[in-house]
Amino acid sequence: MRSIFFRIALLLGVFSSCQSSNQQSTASDNTSSSATLLSAIAPPEVNYSVRGLQPDTSLFAQPRRIGILDDPSLGESSGIASSRRNPGYLWTEEDSGNPSQIQLIRQNGNVVARFTIDEVEDQDWEDIAVGPGPVPGESYIYLAEIGDNRLKYPEKIIYRFPEPTISGKQFPFKEHIARVAAIRLRLPDGPQNAEAILIDPITKDLFILSKGDQMNVYRAAFPQSETQVIAMTSELVIPFEKVTSAAVSPDGSEILIRTYKQLYYYKRQVGETVIDALKRKPLRLPLADEAQGEAVGWAIDSSGYYTASERVGFSAEPIYWYFRKK
Repeated sequence: MRSIFFRIALLLGVFSSCQSSNQQSTASDNTSSSATLLSAIAPPEVNYSVRGLQPDTSLFAQPRRIGILDDPSLGESSGIASSRRNPGYLWTEEDSGNPSQIQLIRQNGNVVARFTIDEVEDQDWEDIAVGPGPVPGESYIYLAEIGDNRLKYPEKIIYRFPEPTISGKQFPFKEHIARVAAIRLRLPDGPQNAEAILIDPITKDLFILSKGDQMNVYRAAFPQSETQVIAMTSELVIPFEKVTSAAVSPDGSEILIRTYKQLYYYKRQVGETVIDALKRKPLRLPLADEAQGEAVGWAIDSSGYYTASERVGFSAEPIYWYFRKK
């Protein structure tokens, strides 16, 4: 958020200089202009705190270990998403410095397919999602090139392409994806580190959630251009520290946002936007004690959710399942 405060101070300084050179400006005009400037740069903050919030165990069960990410190619898994075209399977990806691949795995962690994304570098892929896109009825993969620990990249990139199918293939196999759309995004407050995205299945809007001492929610409305850089809007600030992944249920009615050690749940009411839902205080859900938890995803039928972790040291990390109680 330091970059936001810097821009506010800079622009208010310019405003103040202009004010002194224009003696005919009224006090009411000055107040109105300052308020407009601040609202345009600094997004609203929610009026709740999650400090001390205890886990709610009424909706979902405690974690159950169902698999393990012991394949050498999954040491830095940083996202997980249920496949729509291949029910019962999960998509995952690795972050910076790894091959430009996504993996399709069974729920036990076994890799059944690897898809190499041609002419694309894994600069710092941090999340993966499956959702709707430009062609009605088509299922798309969204691959989030959004990590920026050193705050040096002026743009975020979301790679979008139709979800591959494994029908008729012999496992395991490898394929190439030759053409992907690159959605280029620019944040209003400059370079920010991020590890989580949301794709709203109702509106098809795209959200990036920043990773830091608090979470800034950025939005790019549908349709997202594939040829021009999109200026994202900063919609909301929520007091979550170190957000590492997020997911929307397939029907758009439930939202999960996780940090390394905590998981938050929002219920979205009919007619609400994602931002409307996030303005209410969430529930805290059960979460396994993971080494470096960076992935959360819904089951395709919303019967529960999955979590997973990056590997720390030489020990392979489990896949956990949390089934819905009611």
